[in-house]
Amino acid sequence: MRILMTMVAGLLATAGAAFAQDSYPSQPVRMIVGFNPGGGMDAIARTVGQHLAGPLGQQVVIENRPGAGGTIAMAYTAEVRPDGYTIILSETSALIGPVVYDNVGYDPVESFTPVAHLTSAPLALVANPSLEAADLAGLIELAKAKPGELFYATSGVGSVQHLAGEMLEDMAGIEMEDAPFQGGAPSVAAVVSGEVPLAIVSLGAAVAQAEGGAVKILGITSPERLKEFPDLPTISETIAGFSASPSQFILAPAQAPAAAVEKLSAAVGEAMKDPALLDALSKQGFIPDYKTGAELKAEIPAVTQRWTDAAKALEAVKN
Repeated sequence: MRILMTMVAGLLATAGAAFAQDSYPSQPVRMIVGFNPGGGMDAIARTVGQHLAGPLGQQVVIENRPGAGGTIAMAYTAEVRPDGYTIILSETSALIGPVVYDNVGYDPVESFTPVAHLTSAPLALVANPSLEAADLAGLIELAKAKPGELFYATSGVGSVQHLAGEMLEDMAGIEMEDAPFQGGAPSVAAVVSGEVPLAIVSLGAAVAQAEGGAVKILGITSPERLKEFPDLPTISETIAGFSASPSQFILAPAQAPAAAVEKLSAAVGEAMKDPALLDALSKQGFIPDYKTGAELKAEIPAVTQRWTDAAKALEAVKN
């Protein structure tokens, strides 16, 4: 009798697990964002989240946990219950967080299950309209005349914005000072108010402010001009070989149910076929580039290594 009861219990457990997988998701899904509302990462999260509701059959609730270049949100997500109901919209900066910060609380490869790659996004170097430099060449000349006196805002120490700024300084042979903020929105606001003269932010945030004349865009970090913004010069037109465009992707905690990850990835793939979503992302300065979780998983180690090497190389140059 005891053996029979054990077998029945096992069958019921198996049936319950199958039912749980088939019914996923049965409640809203949280998407964590490691930056403040109003910035580029928040914008893509809300845009994609809205379009995921249909394919998933559930709402996607955005939760902002800013700080430390996105690493606070990454550490939080790595520790939550891996049930498929909490995911994170992350970007390249979070992959190099362990290089920049001590004891971040996660491993960029081992602590997460890749769900889907969404986009890549050039950054933009913006300036307050009052800055006496009309273009990047003018800025370089000004920075050389005033070494260490110009400040540029970034999304935090160790963020890709910060790293791109360090690359710019190194390749242009200039010395500026970074001013870390908790996200792109505060960085842009600091330039608009005149608190700092420059910032490196997402292209979407830059374009939104530039259209009203609140900032001027000196250059973008893609290797070539974008067809959506053909009038925006690239930094590489002035500094040959410059390129620094991070990627945006969705991760789940390690050990998340495979069935849930598959459904999430498929839902993202379905949403990324929607012309309205693709148009919205393009207008925000993001380049749609959907890849499955398996494809993303294969890329993460190499991407992590490439940006880590760049960070270490620049730190060595500074020291």
